[in-house]
Amino acid sequence: MRNGCDAMTRHLRDLRVLLPFAVLIAIWWGLKDGFGISDKLLVAPPLVWSAFGTLITRGILAEYASTSLSMIGIATLISFVVGVPLGFAVGTNRYAARALEGFLRYLQGISGIAWLPLAILWFGFTHTTTLAIVIYTLIVPIIFNTMTGVRAIPENYVLALRSLGASRLRIVTDVYFPGALPSIVVGTRLGMGYGWRALIASEMLVRQGGLGDLIFGARTFSQIDRIMVGMIAIGTLYIVVDRLLVQPVESMTLARWGVLRK
Repeated sequence: MRNGCDAMTRHLRDLRVLLPFAVLIAIWWGLKDGFGISDKLLVAPPLVWSAFGTLITRGILAEYASTSLSMIGIATLISFVVGVPLGFAVGTNRYAARALEGFLRYLQGISGIAWLPLAILWFGFTHTTTLAIVIYTLIVPIIFNTMTGVRAIPENYVLALRSLGASRLRIVTDVYFPGALPSIVVGTRLGMGYGWRALIASEMLVRQGGLGDLIFGARTFSQIDRIMVGMIAIGTLYIVVDRLLVQPVESMTLARWGVLRK
């Protein structure tokens, strides 16, 4: 009996998550029909659903979505591999940390989208442009949060290991890395959020595939239904990746290593 109640509770929680989306669709449909808005400006949900079915059956949506997912995946991997060591290098040197903290904040203030015109001039309308923009957007918060995580570790931990004759590598693996890991994961998650938006914007201009390209191409032919399908796909994929992949890793990291930050 209790298992049945627990299952019902979980189902109710799932429904609460979907409720805002249902309300949004209802408002969208009501505005469309209530004000008689032309299909050239806004289409009803059934037409969007029909367009979604067409794009799925023809493999078009899968092709564009896979391009975007591949790009964000490659950019995240490169940014992590490069950004974390740089963050450690800066964080373990208090003089470098003080000197570069303001500079990193400055770079965070310059959106990757602002670099698009220069990137297009340097690399042309290619995947390299998109990759460069997304990596820039991702790597700055990873470096900054790694540096912050390292600086937040109590110095007594480091001094204790040094007094026992531990090498620098041992200090990094036993103190700096586990202590900074929660900040590293948070920085990666933030970077992926910023990078996803920069990716879509870059794809709109570069036009070499991806969901941004799908939306911008549909705009050219006034295909409002395809534009809205692309928008829904962008939001859905971000939630799926964030909630099913990134958030569980963050939760496990905080549960295992978060105590080291206290």
